[in-house]
Amino acid sequence: MAKISRLTTIYFRRRTWFRLLLIALILGFWAYIEIGDLNPIAEHDLNYQALEAINGRYEGGPLIFAFLADSKNSPVFGQVVRALNHDQLLQFAIIGGDLVLYPSGDTFNSFLRQRQELEIPSLVLPGNHDVAFDIMDFYYHIFGRMYYSFVLDNSKFILLDDSNEKNLGLEQEAWLKKELEDGLQYKHRFVFMHVPLWDPRDIPGATVRYAHSLKDPDTARRLEDLFLKYKVTTLFASHIHAYYEDRPRGLPTIISGGAGAELMGKGPEHTFYHYVRVSVNQDKVSTEVVKIDQNIKHAGFKRYLSIAGLYVKTLGQIYVKYVLIGFFLLVLIVDGLLEYFYQRKQRRAENRARE
Repeated sequence: MAKISRLTTIYFRRRTWFRLLLIALILGFWAYIEIGDLNPIAEHDLNYQALEAINGRYEGGPLIFAFLADSKNSPVFGQVVRALNHDQLLQFAIIGGDLVLYPSGDTFNSFLRQRQELEIPSLVLPGNHDVAFDIMDFYYHIFGRMYYSFVLDNSKFILLDDSNEKNLGLEQEAWLKKELEDGLQYKHRFVFMHVPLWDPRDIPGATVRYAHSLKDPDTARRLEDLFLKYKVTTLFASHIHAYYEDRPRGLPTIISGGAGAELMGKGPEHTFYHYVRVSVNQDKVSTEVVKIDQNIKHAGFKRYLSIAGLYVKTLGQIYVKYVLIGFFLLVLIVDGLLEYFYQRKQRRAENRARE
Protein backbone atom coordinates (compact mmCIF):
# COMPACT_ATOMS: atom_id res chain seq x y z
CA MET A 1 0.00 0.00 0.00
CA ALA A 2 2.86 2.36 0.81
CA LYS A 3 4.29 1.83 -2.67
CA ILE A 4 0.92 2.54 -4.36
CA SER A 5 0.49 5.65 -2.20
CA ARG A 6 3.97 6.85 -3.20
CA LEU A 7 3.24 6.30 -6.90
CA THR A 8 -0.10 8.10 -6.58
CA THR A 9 1.62 11.08 -4.95
CA ILE A 10 4.21 11.24 -7.75
CA TYR A 11 1.46 10.98 -10.39
CA PHE A 12 -0.58 13.86 -8.95
CA ARG A 13 2.50 16.07 -8.65
CA ARG A 14 3.09 15.66 -12.41
CA ARG A 15 -0.48 15.34 -13.60
CA THR A 16 -0.51 18.88 -15.12
CA TRP A 17 1.61 17.75 -18.06
CA PHE A 18 -0.50 14.62 -18.47
CA ARG A 19 -3.69 16.68 -18.56
CA LEU A 20 -2.22 19.13 -21.03
CA LEU A 21 -1.27 16.23 -23.30
CA LEU A 22 -4.81 14.79 -23.13
CA ILE A 23 -6.38 18.17 -23.86
CA ALA A 24 -3.99 18.71 -26.79
CA LEU A 25 -4.90 15.28 -28.21
CA ILE A 26 -8.64 15.92 -27.84
CA LEU A 27 -8.41 19.35 -29.48
CA GLY A 28 -6.14 18.00 -32.22
CA PHE A 29 -8.50 15.16 -33.17
CA TRP A 30 -11.51 17.45 -32.92
CA ALA A 31 -9.87 19.98 -35.28
CA TYR A 32 -8.93 17.15 -37.66
CA ILE A 33 -12.56 15.96 -37.77
CA GLU A 34 -13.95 19.47 -38.27
CA ILE A 35 -11.48 20.29 -41.06
CA GLY A 36 -12.22 16.96 -42.71
CA ASP A 37 -15.97 17.67 -42.64
CA LEU A 38 -15.38 21.01 -44.37
CA ASN A 39 -13.59 19.35 -47.29
CA PRO A 40 -15.93 17.70 -49.83
CA ILE A 41 -15.16 14.16 -50.97
CA ALA A 42 -12.73 14.52 -53.86
CA GLU A 43 -13.91 11.50 -55.83
CA HIS A 44 -16.71 12.16 -58.32
CA ASP A 45 -18.32 10.55 -61.39
CA LEU A 46 -16.72 7.22 -60.51
CA ASN A 47 -19.21 5.21 -62.57
CA TYR A 48 -18.30 7.19 -65.69
CA GLN A 49 -14.60 6.64 -65.00
CA ALA A 50 -15.19 2.92 -64.43
CA LEU A 51 -17.09 2.63 -67.73
CA GLU A 52 -14.18 4.23 -69.55
CA ALA A 53 -11.79 1.79 -67.87
CA ILE A 54 -13.99 -1.21 -68.76
CA ASN A 55 -14.20 -0.18 -72.41
CA GLY A 56 -10.46 0.42 -72.46
CA ARG A 57 -9.68 -3.02 -71.01
CA TYR A 58 -12.10 -5.09 -73.08
CA GLU A 59 -10.46 -6.48 -76.20
CA GLY A 60 -13.22 -8.77 -77.43
CA GLY A 61 -14.02 -12.37 -76.64
CA PRO A 62 -15.93 -13.72 -73.63
CA LEU A 63 -17.22 -11.32 -70.99
CA ILE A 64 -16.50 -12.28 -67.40
CA PHE A 65 -17.68 -10.04 -64.58
CA ALA A 66 -18.59 -10.27 -60.90
CA PHE A 67 -21.86 -9.31 -59.29
CA LEU A 68 -21.93 -8.62 -55.56
CA ALA A 69 -23.83 -6.37 -53.16
CA ASP A 70 -24.61 -5.33 -49.59
CA SER A 71 -21.19 -4.57 -48.17
CA LYS A 72 -22.47 -1.86 -45.76
CA ASN A 73 -18.95 -0.77 -44.68
CA SER A 74 -18.25 -4.22 -43.27
CA PRO A 75 -14.62 -5.31 -42.77
CA VAL A 76 -15.65 -8.58 -44.44
CA PHE A 77 -15.92 -6.60 -47.69
CA GLY A 78 -12.12 -6.26 -47.57
CA GLN A 79 -11.86 -10.05 -47.76
CA VAL A 80 -14.31 -10.10 -50.67
CA VAL A 81 -12.17 -7.51 -52.47
CA ARG A 82 -9.07 -9.66 -51.96
CA ALA A 83 -10.92 -12.66 -53.39
CA LEU A 84 -11.93 -10.60 -56.43
CA ASN A 85 -8.33 -9.50 -56.91
CA HIS A 86 -7.18 -13.13 -56.91
CA ASP A 87 -9.78 -14.06 -59.55
CA GLN A 88 -7.70 -13.57 -62.67
CA LEU A 89 -10.68 -14.20 -64.98
CA LEU A 90 -12.66 -11.14 -63.95
CA GLN A 91 -12.74 -8.06 -66.20
CA PHE A 92 -14.95 -5.83 -64.03
CA ALA A 93 -17.45 -5.90 -61.18
CA ILE A 94 -20.96 -4.56 -60.61
CA ILE A 95 -21.82 -3.77 -56.99
CA GLY A 96 -25.57 -3.81 -56.47
CA GLY A 97 -26.06 -1.25 -53.72
CA ASP A 98 -25.99 -0.84 -49.94
CA LEU A 99 -22.38 0.22 -50.09
CA VAL A 100 -22.67 1.99 -46.72
CA LEU A 101 -24.61 1.69 -43.47
CA TYR A 102 -26.17 5.12 -44.04
CA PRO A 103 -25.16 8.17 -46.10
CA SER A 104 -22.48 10.35 -44.53
CA GLY A 105 -19.02 11.59 -45.39
CA ASP A 106 -17.44 9.11 -42.99
CA THR A 107 -19.29 6.06 -44.30
CA PHE A 108 -18.70 6.86 -47.97
CA ASN A 109 -15.03 7.66 -47.35
CA SER A 110 -14.72 4.30 -45.61
CA PHE A 111 -16.27 2.52 -48.61
CA LEU A 112 -14.02 4.40 -51.03
CA ARG A 113 -10.93 3.30 -49.09
CA GLN A 114 -12.09 -0.31 -49.42
CA ARG A 115 -12.93 0.15 -53.11
CA GLN A 116 -9.46 1.56 -53.78
CA GLU A 117 -8.03 -1.88 -53.07
CA LEU A 118 -10.07 -3.43 -55.88
CA GLU A 119 -7.85 -3.99 -58.92
CA ILE A 120 -10.62 -4.20 -61.53
CA PRO A 121 -13.06 -1.44 -62.52
CA SER A 122 -16.30 -1.49 -60.56
CA LEU A 123 -19.70 0.02 -61.27
CA VAL A 124 -22.27 0.61 -58.55
CA LEU A 125 -25.99 1.24 -58.26
CA PRO A 126 -27.79 2.75 -55.25
CA GLY A 127 -29.30 0.73 -52.40
CA ASN A 128 -31.77 1.91 -49.80
CA HIS A 129 -29.00 2.40 -47.20
CA ASP A 130 -26.98 4.57 -49.61
CA VAL A 131 -29.79 7.13 -49.87
CA ALA A 132 -31.46 6.66 -46.47
CA PHE A 133 -33.37 9.65 -45.05
CA ASP A 134 -33.58 10.94 -48.67
CA ILE A 135 -29.91 11.97 -48.54
CA MET A 136 -28.81 11.43 -52.15
CA ASP A 137 -26.10 14.09 -52.43
CA PHE A 138 -23.21 11.87 -51.38
CA TYR A 139 -24.05 9.07 -53.82
CA TYR A 140 -24.82 11.44 -56.71
CA HIS A 141 -21.63 13.46 -56.21
CA ILE A 142 -19.39 10.41 -55.94
CA PHE A 143 -20.86 8.07 -58.54
CA GLY A 144 -23.05 10.15 -60.85
CA ARG A 145 -26.42 9.17 -62.31
CA MET A 146 -28.73 7.03 -60.23
CA TYR A 147 -29.60 4.77 -63.19
CA TYR A 148 -27.82 4.20 -66.50
CA SER A 149 -27.00 1.64 -69.17
CA PHE A 150 -24.10 0.58 -71.35
CA VAL A 151 -23.27 -1.92 -74.08
CA LEU A 152 -20.31 -4.26 -74.14
CA ASP A 153 -19.76 -6.65 -77.02
CA ASN A 154 -23.19 -8.16 -77.75
CA SER A 155 -24.69 -7.49 -74.31
CA LYS A 156 -26.81 -4.65 -72.99
CA PHE A 157 -26.42 -3.78 -69.29
CA ILE A 158 -29.22 -1.81 -67.57
CA LEU A 159 -28.65 -0.60 -64.00
CA LEU A 160 -31.76 0.65 -62.20
CA ASP A 161 -32.52 2.71 -59.11
CA ASP A 162 -35.24 1.22 -56.90
CA SER A 163 -33.59 2.39 -53.69
CA ASN A 164 -36.90 3.81 -52.44
CA GLU A 165 -37.97 0.14 -52.06
CA LYS A 166 -41.32 0.92 -53.77
CA ASN A 167 -41.01 1.64 -57.48
CA LEU A 168 -38.92 3.20 -60.24
CA GLY A 169 -41.05 6.28 -60.82
CA LEU A 170 -42.70 7.20 -64.11
CA GLU A 171 -39.64 8.81 -65.69
CA GLN A 172 -37.28 5.93 -64.98
CA GLU A 173 -39.87 3.33 -66.00
CA ALA A 174 -40.36 5.06 -69.38
CA TRP A 175 -36.57 5.19 -69.79
CA LEU A 176 -36.34 1.48 -68.92
CA LYS A 177 -38.86 0.53 -71.60
CA LYS A 178 -36.86 2.39 -74.26
CA GLU A 179 -33.63 0.77 -73.08
CA LEU A 180 -35.19 -2.70 -73.24
CA GLU A 181 -36.51 -2.02 -76.75
CA ASP A 182 -33.03 -0.91 -77.80
CA GLY A 183 -31.61 -4.02 -76.12
CA LEU A 184 -33.46 -6.33 -78.52
CA GLN A 185 -30.73 -5.75 -81.11
CA TYR A 186 -28.22 -7.43 -78.78
CA LYS A 187 -27.91 -11.08 -77.88
CA HIS A 188 -28.13 -10.55 -74.12
CA ARG A 189 -29.95 -8.12 -71.86
CA PHE A 190 -28.84 -7.96 -68.22
CA VAL A 191 -30.84 -5.92 -65.70
CA PHE A 192 -29.54 -4.95 -62.25
CA MET A 193 -31.57 -3.58 -59.34
CA HIS A 194 -31.04 -3.44 -55.61
CA VAL A 195 -34.46 -4.40 -54.24
CA PRO A 196 -35.78 -7.59 -55.88
CA LEU A 197 -39.23 -7.89 -57.44
CA TRP A 198 -40.20 -10.70 -55.09
CA ASP A 199 -38.77 -12.31 -51.97
CA PRO A 200 -37.91 -15.95 -52.85
CA ARG A 201 -38.40 -16.97 -49.21
CA ASP A 202 -42.11 -16.10 -49.31
CA ILE A 203 -44.39 -19.07 -49.88
CA PRO A 204 -47.72 -18.32 -51.63
CA GLY A 205 -50.56 -18.50 -49.15
CA ALA A 206 -48.29 -18.51 -46.07
CA THR A 207 -49.40 -16.42 -43.09
CA VAL A 208 -45.83 -15.27 -42.32
CA ARG A 209 -44.03 -13.38 -45.09
CA TYR A 210 -40.55 -11.91 -45.30
CA ALA A 211 -41.51 -9.38 -48.03
CA HIS A 212 -37.94 -8.08 -48.35
CA SER A 213 -38.74 -6.92 -51.87
CA LEU A 214 -40.55 -4.09 -53.68
CA LYS A 215 -43.34 -2.82 -51.46
CA ASP A 216 -45.56 -2.00 -54.43
CA PRO A 217 -46.67 -5.38 -55.86
CA ASP A 218 -48.31 -3.70 -58.89
CA THR A 219 -44.94 -2.21 -59.86
CA ALA A 220 -43.23 -5.56 -59.28
CA ARG A 221 -45.72 -7.37 -61.54
CA ARG A 222 -45.51 -4.66 -64.21
CA LEU A 223 -41.69 -4.80 -64.24
CA GLU A 224 -41.74 -8.60 -64.35
CA ASP A 225 -44.08 -8.47 -67.36
CA LEU A 226 -41.74 -5.97 -69.02
CA PHE A 227 -38.65 -8.12 -68.40
CA LEU A 228 -40.42 -11.18 -69.79
CA LYS A 229 -41.71 -9.30 -72.83
CA TYR A 230 -38.22 -8.11 -73.77
CA LYS A 231 -36.61 -11.45 -72.93
CA VAL A 232 -34.21 -10.27 -70.24
CA THR A 233 -31.37 -12.79 -70.08
CA THR A 234 -30.83 -12.46 -66.32
CA LEU A 235 -32.20 -10.17 -63.63
CA PHE A 236 -29.70 -9.47 -60.85
CA ALA A 237 -30.86 -8.12 -57.48
CA SER A 238 -29.64 -7.96 -53.88
CA HIS A 239 -31.12 -6.43 -50.67
CA ILE A 240 -31.50 -9.91 -49.13
CA HIS A 241 -28.19 -10.79 -47.45
CA ALA A 242 -27.95 -14.27 -48.88
CA TYR A 243 -27.86 -16.09 -52.23
CA TYR A 244 -30.87 -17.26 -54.20
CA GLU A 245 -31.34 -18.38 -57.78
CA ASP A 246 -34.91 -18.52 -59.07
CA ARG A 247 -37.03 -18.44 -62.25
CA PRO A 248 -40.36 -16.79 -61.38
CA ARG A 249 -42.59 -17.22 -64.46
CA GLY A 250 -39.48 -18.25 -66.36
CA LEU A 251 -37.46 -15.07 -65.63
CA PRO A 252 -33.90 -16.06 -64.63
CA THR A 253 -33.23 -14.19 -61.40
CA ILE A 254 -30.17 -14.11 -59.14
CA ILE A 255 -30.27 -12.48 -55.72
CA SER A 256 -26.84 -11.88 -54.23
CA GLY A 257 -26.31 -9.93 -51.02
CA GLY A 258 -23.26 -11.54 -49.47
CA ALA A 259 -20.54 -8.89 -49.83
CA GLY A 260 -20.06 -8.24 -46.13
CA ALA A 261 -23.25 -7.18 -44.32
CA GLU A 262 -24.86 -9.32 -41.63
CA LEU A 263 -26.31 -12.46 -43.22
CA MET A 264 -30.05 -13.14 -43.29
CA GLY A 265 -31.28 -16.64 -42.67
CA LYS A 266 -30.39 -19.56 -40.45
CA GLY A 267 -29.37 -22.17 -43.02
CA PRO A 268 -25.96 -22.61 -44.69
CA GLU A 269 -27.48 -23.39 -48.10
CA HIS A 270 -28.24 -19.71 -48.77
CA THR A 271 -26.49 -17.62 -46.11
CA PHE A 272 -22.80 -17.25 -46.83
CA TYR A 273 -20.45 -14.50 -47.98
CA HIS A 274 -19.82 -14.62 -51.71
CA TYR A 275 -19.80 -12.99 -55.11
CA VAL A 276 -21.21 -14.30 -58.38
CA ARG A 277 -18.93 -14.80 -61.39
CA VAL A 278 -20.87 -14.33 -64.64
CA SER A 279 -19.42 -15.61 -67.92
CA VAL A 280 -20.87 -14.56 -71.28
CA ASN A 281 -19.49 -16.54 -74.20
CA GLN A 282 -21.45 -15.92 -77.41
CA ASP A 283 -24.83 -17.60 -76.87
CA LYS A 284 -23.99 -19.11 -73.50
CA VAL A 285 -24.37 -17.36 -70.14
CA SER A 286 -23.17 -19.20 -67.04
CA THR A 287 -22.90 -18.18 -63.40
CA GLU A 288 -20.79 -19.51 -60.56
CA VAL A 289 -21.04 -18.65 -56.89
CA VAL A 290 -17.64 -17.99 -55.31
CA LYS A 291 -17.84 -18.39 -51.54
CA ILE A 292 -15.73 -16.34 -49.12
CA ASP A 293 -14.45 -18.54 -46.32
CA GLN A 294 -15.95 -17.40 -43.00
CA ASN A 295 -16.81 -19.20 -39.78
CA ILE A 296 -20.52 -18.27 -39.82
CA LYS A 297 -22.84 -18.87 -36.89
CA HIS A 298 -26.28 -19.72 -38.27
CA ALA A 299 -28.32 -20.29 -35.12
CA GLY A 300 -28.64 -19.58 -31.43
CA PHE A 301 -27.10 -16.92 -29.23
CA LYS A 302 -23.73 -17.17 -31.01
CA ARG A 303 -25.37 -15.97 -34.24
CA TYR A 304 -26.58 -12.73 -32.63
CA LEU A 305 -23.26 -12.30 -30.85
CA SER A 306 -21.49 -12.66 -34.19
CA ILE A 307 -23.75 -10.03 -35.81
CA ALA A 308 -23.16 -7.64 -32.88
CA GLY A 309 -19.41 -8.17 -33.20
CA LEU A 310 -19.59 -7.41 -36.93
CA TYR A 311 -21.34 -4.09 -36.25
CA VAL A 312 -18.83 -3.16 -33.54
CA LYS A 313 -15.95 -3.81 -35.97
CA THR A 314 -17.70 -1.90 -38.75
CA LEU A 315 -18.46 1.17 -36.65
CA GLY A 316 -15.02 1.05 -35.06
CA GLN A 317 -13.43 1.04 -38.50
CA ILE A 318 -15.45 4.08 -39.62
CA TYR A 319 -15.34 6.11 -36.43
CA VAL A 320 -11.90 5.31 -35.05
CA LYS A 321 -11.10 9.04 -34.59
CA TYR A 322 -14.30 9.55 -32.60
CA VAL A 323 -13.49 6.48 -30.53
CA LEU A 324 -10.06 7.94 -29.75
CA ILE A 325 -11.56 11.28 -28.72
CA GLY A 326 -14.03 9.44 -26.50
CA PHE A 327 -11.20 7.43 -24.96
CA PHE A 328 -9.12 10.54 -24.22
CA LEU A 329 -12.18 12.27 -22.72
CA LEU A 330 -12.84 9.24 -20.55
CA VAL A 331 -9.24 9.23 -19.33
CA LEU A 332 -9.52 12.95 -18.56
CA ILE A 333 -12.72 12.35 -16.56
CA VAL A 334 -11.14 9.46 -14.66
CA ASP A 335 -8.14 11.66 -13.95
CA GLY A 336 -10.46 14.34 -12.53
CA LEU A 337 -12.24 11.80 -10.33
CA LEU A 338 -8.94 10.44 -9.08
CA GLU A 339 -7.83 13.95 -8.19
CA TYR A 340 -11.09 14.60 -6.35
CA PHE A 341 -10.73 11.49 -4.20
CA TYR A 342 -7.01 12.18 -3.70
CA GLN A 343 -7.64 15.75 -2.52
CA ARG A 344 -10.44 14.57 -0.21
CA LYS A 345 -8.09 11.99 1.28
CA GLN A 346 -5.43 14.66 1.78
CA ARG A 347 -7.89 16.97 3.54
CA ARG A 348 -8.98 14.18 5.86
CA ALA A 349 -5.34 13.43 6.68
CA GLU A 350 -4.70 17.13 7.44
CA ASN A 351 -7.79 17.33 9.67
CA ARG A 352 -6.69 14.27 11.63
CA ALA A 353 -3.23 15.79 12.02
CA ARG A 354 -4.74 18.97 13.50
CA GLU A 355 -6.84 16.98 15.94
